[in-house]
Amino acid sequence: MMRAAIAATAILLTGCATDRVVLLDNEPGHPVGAIAVLDDERGETVLDTANTQARLGASGARVSALARPDPSFDALMATLPADVSRFDIPFPVGDADILSVQQSIIDQINSAVGERPSGVQIEVAGFTDSTGDEGSNNALSMERARAVAEALRAGGISIEDGDIIGRGEYDAQAALGDGVSDESYRRVTVIVR
Repeated sequence: MMRAAIAATAILLTGCATDRVVLLDNEPGHPVGAIAVLDDERGETVLDTANTQARLGASGARVSALARPDPSFDALMATLPADVSRFDIPFPVGDADILSVQQSIIDQINSAVGERPSGVQIEVAGFTDSTGDEGSNNALSMERARAVAEALRAGGISIEDGDIIGRGEYDAQAALGDGVSDESYRRVTVIVR
């Protein structure tokens, strides 16, 4: 969705320097979006269909379908950042050890990062359910986050210390109340930007 917004904005800004505005197709499974073209005399023309353009002229905006998008748009689209990826790594109760289940997800993260251009930012956040005391859960969530970060670093991924955080039981407490055992909160979430 963010790629579509950036693409539409970039095309729109490019269109401001010319006599046309183009709305390109989005990635499969994502909505196209829309662009409003404002004209002093005729008002607003909305492009909300993929691969359409509005040519601007003395008689207002003329909307038409593109037979084929301009090949120069491919170069523009190639400059857009990759989508944000999220990986959830589950942990057993009270544990922060990297086992085979966790390692397979860490391997997926290593692969995903390897496919991206340089300049990747990675955030590693540890969580717990709301059983146990708050202090222990804060420490355990940070221990989980550090264990995952170290496993990723061992695979050659650079992670800033400030991007490793422990969230404790805060999310579980807010959603479920105190003393609730829920495996979906016993995890580390890795965000790759």
